[in-house]
Amino acid sequence: MKSYIDELDTNILPFVEYEGYADRYPALSAQLFSAEFYDEIRHASRMLYQIFCKAAKVFQQAPDEFALNMDMPENLIPFLHRGNPLGLPTWLSRFDFVLDNKGRLRMVEINADTPCFLIESYYANGVAARFFDKVNPNAEACYELDTFLRRIYRVTFCKKHSASYKNHKMITDNETEPFVFSCFHDYLEDFGTTQFLKNRMKSACPEADVRFLSFYDMVIDDEGILLPDGNHAMNLYRLHPMELLVDETTSDGEPLGEMFLELYNEGKFNLFNPPEAIILQNKSFMSLVYALYLTNQFFTAPERDIIERYLTPSYFESDFFELDDGRYIQKEIWGREGRNIQVVQKCGDQAELYMEKFVDNYDDIVCRDSKKVMYQDFIYQKCFTHTVDSGTKEGYLTLSCFMLGDQASAVGCRFSPDEIAGTEAYFVPLLVE
Repeated sequence: MKSYIDELDTNILPFVEYEGYADRYPALSAQLFSAEFYDEIRHASRMLYQIFCKAAKVFQQAPDEFALNMDMPENLIPFLHRGNPLGLPTWLSRFDFVLDNKGRLRMVEINADTPCFLIESYYANGVAARFFDKVNPNAEACYELDTFLRRIYRVTFCKKHSASYKNHKMITDNETEPFVFSCFHDYLEDFGTTQFLKNRMKSACPEADVRFLSFYDMVIDDEGILLPDGNHAMNLYRLHPMELLVDETTSDGEPLGEMFLELYNEGKFNLFNPPEAIILQNKSFMSLVYALYLTNQFFTAPERDIIERYLTPSYFESDFFELDDGRYIQKEIWGREGRNIQVVQKCGDQAELYMEKFVDNYDDIVCRDSKKVMYQDFIYQKCFTHTVDSGTKEGYLTLSCFMLGDQASAVGCRFSPDEIAGTEAYFVPLLVE
């Protein structure tokens, strides 16, 4: 039977099928919510973003010891205090929510450094909406993304901002200002996402010199990121985690990541996302936000209302045994794709393993080894039913909202038979009921 999946352009969404999985990645069915529900998730994300930005300043003003206690790489800390052209700690981010058993939104995670799931939300959701003849909640999202990318290009244009970046070399008439999009090209999801954003930038800014460069081919010299034609990148979108990049070395053992960030600090190029996005990416950052909420002094009354309503209570590892008895999710600070997540049952001074997340392709998930964990209240979730290639399954939704700077944009949905979503999750289109 024909489905919207048949109408997806695999040149745009190249990972409709994943090797080793019996089912295709997109579910056959769609999820309907009211227009008011989508307004709510965008409102929650917009307000939480403001709250997170406010808390990020606390992190930046704290002593380095505080960052070390949050398992921040020591060699990355010096690069987290410089401002950036947008004046925001993260430019492109994604809030993730679950629905509790009463149907209420609970924010459980933010990807502030290298968010994927863009193609599904900004492109595939619209294909499905046309197929089902329903209203697409992301109808304006591509226009919003293009406007945002134009803003980034104009704000980071080196000639315009040469006064702000005194160490930029002078641009001569025969040189260009390349805006380079980069990832490791052999990782299909990252490559597809990077190409999608690069092509949107090309469309939004036809006057721009927009290029792709694989991280495998990246060369740096004293002037920054050297390109094959002799020019240097003036702006770099990187789909590569900052916590990994900072520790990478050359074949001779030189600290490539640190050299790269020193060049950035000298103003040789702009980074999208900026290094300070890693502050929000650190899973303990949610613990910091919640700790500031518990002081009753830092946030305003409206901000506290948003935190109480939407933010899943989150705690530092050091505070765990002071918590009430109950069930908690334990997450590694630098974990990704559900890797090494456990649910523990706390009883007095004891904590027993209740459930552990098993990830299919554990060894393929590249992430930094974590020295610490954080905890969140375990959310008992509402159950949903969706149809995939192998049949109908019961499971749980992860609902996402992208932030373009401080503006809420596209929403997206993944469906997993497991309570903790990982690489097994399916893309599910969102429609307006």
